[in-house]
Amino acid sequence: MQGKAERQGTADRRPASRGGEGGRETLRGSVGRDVRRAGLAVCLIVAGAAAVALAAVSLSMPGLWAATVLAAAAALVPVSLALLRLARRLDGAMRAADDSAAMCAETTALTVAADIAVLKRSEAVLSERIARLNAALDTLSLGFLLYDRDHRLLVVNRRYHEIYRLPSGAVTPGMSAREVLRRNVQAGSEAERSEAEQLAEIGALMGSGAAPAQIQHLPDGRVVAVEIQPIDGGGFVAIYEEATERWNAEARIAHMARHDAVTDLPNRVLLRERIEGAITQARRETGFAMLCLDLDNFKQVNDTLGHAVGDELLRAVAHRLRACVREVDTVARLGGDEFAIIQAGVTTPADAATLAQRILDVVSAPYALTHHSVIVGVSIGIALAPGDGLEAERLMQCADVALYRAKGDGRGVFRFFEAEMDARLQARRSLELDLRAAFEAEAFDLHYQPIYDLSAERICGFEALLRWTHPTRGRVSPAEFVPLAEEIGLIVPLGEWVLRRACREAAGWPEGLKVAVNVSAAQFTSSALIGTVKAALAESGLPARRLELEITESVLLVNGSATVAILHGLRNLGTRIAMDDFGTGYSSLSYLRSFPFDKMKVDQSFTRDLTVEQGSGFIVRAVVSLASSLGMTTTAEGVETPEQLAWLREEGCDEVQGYLFSPPVPACALPALLETWNGRTRRAA
Repeated sequence: MQGKAERQGTADRRPASRGGEGGRETLRGSVGRDVRRAGLAVCLIVAGAAAVALAAVSLSMPGLWAATVLAAAAALVPVSLALLRLARRLDGAMRAADDSAAMCAETTALTVAADIAVLKRSEAVLSERIARLNAALDTLSLGFLLYDRDHRLLVVNRRYHEIYRLPSGAVTPGMSAREVLRRNVQAGSEAERSEAEQLAEIGALMGSGAAPAQIQHLPDGRVVAVEIQPIDGGGFVAIYEEATERWNAEARIAHMARHDAVTDLPNRVLLRERIEGAITQARRETGFAMLCLDLDNFKQVNDTLGHAVGDELLRAVAHRLRACVREVDTVARLGGDEFAIIQAGVTTPADAATLAQRILDVVSAPYALTHHSVIVGVSIGIALAPGDGLEAERLMQCADVALYRAKGDGRGVFRFFEAEMDARLQARRSLELDLRAAFEAEAFDLHYQPIYDLSAERICGFEALLRWTHPTRGRVSPAEFVPLAEEIGLIVPLGEWVLRRACREAAGWPEGLKVAVNVSAAQFTSSALIGTVKAALAESGLPARRLELEITESVLLVNGSATVAILHGLRNLGTRIAMDDFGTGYSSLSYLRSFPFDKMKVDQSFTRDLTVEQGSGFIVRAVVSLASSLGMTTTAEGVETPEQLAWLREEGCDEVQGYLFSPPVPACALPALLETWNGRTRRAA
């Protein structure tokens, strides 16, 4: 019985033992699953945090929140390692329980409970770190989205909702990229396109060949810049910046680079682009016309009424030119008072002629400006493509040559480019190159024409005249190369050379002889002229009283008040100032009142007709009388006959010069002239 009881006791204990083992197996399985789940969750969190950190570094994000992201990621690393070690420890503990059947269930349960407590504390620390990371992302001024390799959203910040005007929580982790876009479409934050088109765009955006930078124009006028960067291991980061102000500023800068500041018309840069586009189209379809325009008398308006009035006039002209053309045509301002027009779809010259005549009529009508009423004309040169060429530079040159012809034909007309004009263009260009080379080599020379004093009956001085002998063309007329020097901006340095050379040579003449030097209007554009004259006198040692500066009336049209101030400055140096060619330009007695000239010169065109019936004698008589009344000396140019000389002497003219005495001669011939007219056996005039 005792044995039976023992066996029964043993049998009674076995189920209990199996129940204990089953409990341990159940506990081990439950704990194992918990550990594995915890380990997996931690691994995913660590991977996500690492991805965020990598994205922050790859996108060169602002230092503060990028540092926060990196710090959070770094802090998660030891937590994850601890949990992994814990998982291995628990797994080892379970294996030890299997191998050691004698271990009591109570001890195992206590150990597992302690490990679970450690796990919960680690999870709490991890949650706190993640909360800090989310807080850092929410303070970012840029919208931030992080997607995994399946294009599922992992992280989104508050700024993204603000940029697209989405309610809080509208976009949450777990959404696909298409679902995020669909939320934007439903909220009306995307451009006005169909949802299908925008969904297709997001697919292309996530493609391997997509551009890393995108610009979105929202319906409310705002501009959003989007940066897309892939992440190692799959997925990508999208950064969103509201860039409306920057975009508008860049657009304004781009507009200013291609448009004129005064008229807002296209400038030379944009005109060149439009010409290239028209040339491309002309090769496939119809041709076009290139019109170059130049306003007549604009300089006079600008100089007399001021630059503000000039700018207002330019804007008014631009407005009229726009009204003359179609939307497919282009009106541009080249600078100053020069404009250009591209007329598209021109099949015959008559099409361009019709437009040119309309422009002449419209632009030439009177202008009622804010404080002034003015009238200007316009001259037009026309080149036709493809007939005159299919290169932008060639067409501009042809139209410019035709414009030059229009101005030479009296202004206020239009002219087409002709083949013969090209020959003149090439000759002009060749002469320009030669003129520049001659200036660099100082290949010019000065000739002098004597000025004869009628009261003293002797030569009192010489006028310096510029001469140029071309190595192959021979003597080039000053009437040909001086205007060209003015056009290409060479007249100022050339005038300075003449002044220095004349003063240096005159310093070796007999005492009392003066030298007269012509000064161009271009030299009066700045007060530097005073310093130039002062330096020429100092270098040569010529007394200032022996230098006579001759200016034309056109000089006084260029910034009158400043010009008068320069004239007074020259007078203070001790030089004499003469008005040349009086009566041939914009003569006005107000000039004589604003500045007291020392001399008034009668142009040779008046002297030539002195002895002709109904000639210019009464004009010369009036000029001589006026000069005498104002205390000025009078010099008559172009005296060629004894009859002219006698008439001038009778009317009281002070000085004369002309071929009757001598043509202009080189400096080496002056001693002989002085011996003839001023010597003991001088010739009687």
